[in-house]
Amino acid sequence: MALRQLIKMDRSPRVLVATDLGSRSDAAISRAHAIAQGLGAQLLLAHVVDLAKSARGVGRRRTRARLALDAQSSKLARLGSEVQTSVRTGRPHEVIADLAIEWDADLVVLGPYRRRFGDSVRGTTAERVIRRAQRPVLVVNRESAGPYEHVLLAADLTRMSAGIAHVTRKLGLLEAAQASVVHSLQHTRGPMLYLAGVSESELDKYQQSVRELAAAEINRLLANAGLDSARFSVFPQETSPFRAIEQVADRIGSDLVVVGTSRFPLFKRLFVGSVSNEVVRGIEHDVLLISPAAIRRHGVRASGTTATSQVARASVTRVAPPRKYSARRDRPCLPMTISPAA
Repeated sequence: MALRQLIKMDRSPRVLVATDLGSRSDAAISRAHAIAQGLGAQLLLAHVVDLAKSARGVGRRRTRARLALDAQSSKLARLGSEVQTSVRTGRPHEVIADLAIEWDADLVVLGPYRRRFGDSVRGTTAERVIRRAQRPVLVVNRESAGPYEHVLLAADLTRMSAGIAHVTRKLGLLEAAQASVVHSLQHTRGPMLYLAGVSESELDKYQQSVRELAAAEINRLLANAGLDSARFSVFPQETSPFRAIEQVADRIGSDLVVVGTSRFPLFKRLFVGSVSNEVVRGIEHDVLLISPAAIRRHGVRASGTTATSQVARASVTRVAPPRKYSARRDRPCLPMTISPAA
């Protein structure tokens, strides 16, 4: 109740960081503190006493956690920051998500991903938190707390890409960064093209036109959403979405990768996989997850209207395949492979 009363009194930005009290969480606390300072935001430091590990000595564990959080908040206070603390009991992903909702957090920050059996199916802790809380979730895998210098956004050709960029900027994560966008192009060299007798030179020209139109469409979406598209380097990659993200992130030295999550994560993961799940489990960069609900919560606006309504009118330009090819089922177009349902 105290948290809700505080929310009514003061609605400045809020950053929630969850810690397991181990050294692995120190980088997450440092990053959350830096983001909160940049935004002029309140910072809430939270710990969850996990009953799944052991129900014994809960009171003792809660007391130890409070002492640890008080020490951490005192340390941050000496840096000029005012930090609130909270110790809860329960299942970590549920408690963190519920606390984010109760406190009305704008961003949830978690420590590095830890491999657990079944995460590829049920989702990582970060995915489960964002699904329940509908807030952006930042997974901090690296120790640097300085401003992000190279931010990579995974994008498709839909309005959600502009929304993801808007939320990332609104959280202050693009201020001092070189921003790039990666887009996955697949199936531009399908076997039917070769069977139809399309020459190698025609395929090369076709692929080049697909890359150029994909880049132009992404720039147009960013511009229509009120973002300076000239600030973004666009990398169309002819490979799977995860490989595209991994390759470009390594090539440009990204310290933050931003990816959208699905509205139907479990169903999609069971049948076709999840890009966001692969990214969280498979790369060592910091990862920011943003869901459609998180975009709506942030009230993203572009040119006086919300990004979702403004960019909804944008039609995706499709590229005609080489003239000799006519099989409809495998006809290449501008693929939308890193989608909001990633």
